[in-house]
Amino acid sequence: MSVEESIGPAQFETALGIAPGKLPAHTVEMLRQANLRYARTTPAEQAELEAEAMERVKQGFTVVGEQRAGIWRDAWQDQLDRFEAAGFAVESLNPAFVDGSVVLRWQGGYIRSLSDKFELRVIEILRDAVFRLFLADVDSLYEFGSGSAFNVAAYAKIFPDVPVCALDWAPAAVRIAELLREKLGMKVRGERFDFFNPTKDMKLGPGAGVFTFCALEQVGPRFGPFLDFLLEQRPRRVVHIEPTVELYDPSSSHDRVAIEYHTQRKYLVGLLPALRKLAAEGRIKLLHSKRLNCGSRFHECYSVHVWEPA
Repeated sequence: MSVEESIGPAQFETALGIAPGKLPAHTVEMLRQANLRYARTTPAEQAELEAEAMERVKQGFTVVGEQRAGIWRDAWQDQLDRFEAAGFAVESLNPAFVDGSVVLRWQGGYIRSLSDKFELRVIEILRDAVFRLFLADVDSLYEFGSGSAFNVAAYAKIFPDVPVCALDWAPAAVRIAELLREKLGMKVRGERFDFFNPTKDMKLGPGAGVFTFCALEQVGPRFGPFLDFLLEQRPRRVVHIEPTVELYDPSSSHDRVAIEYHTQRKYLVGLLPALRKLAAEGRIKLLHSKRLNCGSRFHECYSVHVWEPA
């Protein structure tokens, strides 16, 4: 029988790759309230879940790229409609792709969550920690690929005096950000932005913070124009929370599922090697790079990379 376990501050600090006792007090309280309980799967269950997942991957998923523009446009329009229907409640911005699955990935194996909205709570806790650890000293924040704007709304709650810009190519995503200002008084604005064709006239400023969250995953290997844009802009600090195929272990059957899924969907590839090369050349400082070892049934979106221009 599986033994019930839970994620506390020590476990989360290890997952995030920070020293013991360095998790912000507010994040610790969020962990306490979330009560993240789970049961590890048995070896037999693990093997069965891996086989099921691999078989589903072989059946095929849609691949990322510009051909999915209509899907994302409709998804964020649905999110906008829900936001308005909910009377502009911030909780309604939680994206539908966090589907509340019971079977999740944690520290090298499958687990069965025993707490409500387990993955969403992990996202909220991770986000809170990252904002407080790495983006507390910026004088403005820009989230690129902001989608439902649930991240910028969370940041604006923590740091209400810091102006936040939510950037996305979808009109509905931009409108959600504008409504955060118009209806909730947040210091948030929305602007259109295309990862493949970054605007030439935007100026972030030397004190700016930049954030991406499971957004660059959609560009595959075509992150170059955006990275060049950031290098030219020279913001204070950049934080990516993105799936990072280079951090998986091909010798692990559990990770091979994620590698196959990531590859089949043509998700982000090459960003971490590019950052490491820039750091070796002295062009940036790569301050933090850590796989959280947490994710959905098929892969892990939550690897954290933090860098600054040198």
